[in-house]
Amino acid sequence: MTLGQKLKTILKEKNMTQEELAEQLDVSRQAVGKWVNDKGIPEVTKLIQISNIFGVSLDYLLKEEKSGPAAENGYYVSGEALEGYLAWEKQKRKRIIGGISLLMLANIFDEIGRGSIGSIMEGVYWGVTLAGLALLIWQCFQTKKYREIRNERLIFDNKVYEAFKSRRERERKKYAFMMIAGVGLLMFSSEMAGLLENGMGHRSFGAEWILDTAGLAFVLWAFMSAGAESVVVRNTEDMPKKEKGRFTWVYWAVPVTAILVLVGVVSHVWNPMAPVFVLFCGLLVTMCRLLLEKRE
Repeated sequence: MTLGQKLKTILKEKNMTQEELAEQLDVSRQAVGKWVNDKGIPEVTKLIQISNIFGVSLDYLLKEEKSGPAAENGYYVSGEALEGYLAWEKQKRKRIIGGISLLMLANIFDEIGRGSIGSIMEGVYWGVTLAGLALLIWQCFQTKKYREIRNERLIFDNKVYEAFKSRRERERKKYAFMMIAGVGLLMFSSEMAGLLENGMGHRSFGAEWILDTAGLAFVLWAFMSAGAESVVVRNTEDMPKKEKGRFTWVYWAVPVTAILVLVGVVSHVWNPMAPVFVLFCGLLVTMCRLLLEKRE
């Protein structure tokens, strides 16, 4: 990639126009246009300013890369942009898993409300349920970011990508542990709640719901984290997948959910309502996404 091609890529990534860059560098719009079209090279002082503005090295700007057509047509991602994408995905996970967890934990107050303080607990139940729904809806209306990272062929500085891959290998072990722990909690929540009640000598309200919620949160966090990182690797080392058919999961999600509910009812391996909550939240997020895309 030439200097001009790199400038085009970075400007697109930062959603910045040539006029805005020219204003920050205190040069004319025509000067920036020459640089972008490889008809001129900025002065050293301007190159340093560009490096500071976009968070890229001078070596990257000045060294012409010749990695073939795939690299020339790719989308350059700086280390700062990669960290921003991962942080944005982490916040998304927190909102989605937090909303689902609140919806499940609300059932604790429904159980407690069957006693003499039913009216108070019913109010708490609906408050927690609405808080969970609000968190999921809030996520649906977040501004779309980092679409290029999810949909384009990606280009990295070698050091940035190697550091990311090394960190990903370490994180995968943690995700595997979380997945195993989550599945274990979902499978044995009833038995663990029973042991807890026997140890305490009286009924422990909501113990099974808490264990199911923790197990589901572990599984979702590990799955979504690994998925976000896999997008980067796939779009760097392979051609990115098209978004066509991205909602086809709905066709098989309903029968799978019915089977999981039936298994939960018959075997008590997990709470039968957990798969229903997951399906409901997935449909809610999908519906909001479709409405937003239609509006855009």
